[in-house]
Amino acid sequence: MGCVLEAILQFAQQLYRMAQRAVSEPFEDLALAALTEQVAFDAALWSTGQIHGGRLQVHRLHAYRMPPAALEPLVSLVRQRPEALEATAGAHGPAHMEDATALLARGLDAQAHEQLRRGRIERQLLIGTAACGSAGGEWLSLHRAQSDVPFDSQDCERLQVLMPHLSESRAVHRALCLRHASSEPGIVPGPHRALTLCDGTVLHCGAQLGEAIGALWPEWNGLRLPAGLLVRAQREEPVPLAGRGERIQARRFTDALVLSLCCTPPQERLTRREYEVARRFAAGEDYHAVARRCGLAPATVRNLLRLAYRKLGINNRTQLVRLMQRAEAAARLEIPAPDR
Repeated sequence: MGCVLEAILQFAQQLYRMAQRAVSEPFEDLALAALTEQVAFDAALWSTGQIHGGRLQVHRLHAYRMPPAALEPLVSLVRQRPEALEATAGAHGPAHMEDATALLARGLDAQAHEQLRRGRIERQLLIGTAACGSAGGEWLSLHRAQSDVPFDSQDCERLQVLMPHLSESRAVHRALCLRHASSEPGIVPGPHRALTLCDGTVLHCGAQLGEAIGALWPEWNGLRLPAGLLVRAQREEPVPLAGRGERIQARRFTDALVLSLCCTPPQERLTRREYEVARRFAAGEDYHAVARRCGLAPATVRNLLRLAYRKLGINNRTQLVRLMQRAEAAARLEIPAPDR
């Protein structure tokens, strides 16, 4: 027993060391790879979520060595059977051993059974840190092949002791990632910034950005990014705000998303010729000089400027100069992409 406790202690210390070092690495993969030395398994699902209305709402899901074809039926099982998760509630609650094939037998065809077999995920050991309707919970599901030795009570006891350390070290890692993200150049709290987890959980949202999000998604409650915005943010795609000359721009930093409300560059709101005329006019050239440079008639230059003013929401040269200067400054201060 003393050797077992010593091994568990060493593993816990290893977890926290990894959490501190692996700021830009997939911590879950590193932790689960180390866990295989404590409890042998072939694949794992590590999830956080909340049981609501008899179903599990998954906020975060990490698959380890899980074949993509076998992932969907297992996730469906977890969502439809929250009582299995509730049975593992609490750091001192019992682990829950199940035969995944038997549980899925009613809803699986021969092909799905074969996917489970190939994925070596026919047997399941489930443990949770906490589970209640309001606070949510975190669960780890380990899987073995039917041909392997089944999970036993020692596996349950060991995982029961280790799970709180896995959960806590994951939280430490996330906190360090967020601190790392918030220390990047150009990322400062403010009315036009937001900091969220990669699953959309909002940690900070400035008033101006919040107002812009609410205008696009009136049902937004401020707790999690709207689904449409989250998808675009995860892809780092800009979200234009029609009629405002602004956009929401996102950058990914390890375990976080940083969103900014910024002006849409003039060159993205104007045609190539409109932008060239406006840029030269803002630089101090008169109608005739711009016309000569661009090979246009002065009247055409005036018409192009009139169109540019309308698209940019301005009405004089002074405003054009300020807009161009702000666009250049924003380009210099744009959030840098992190090293990947």
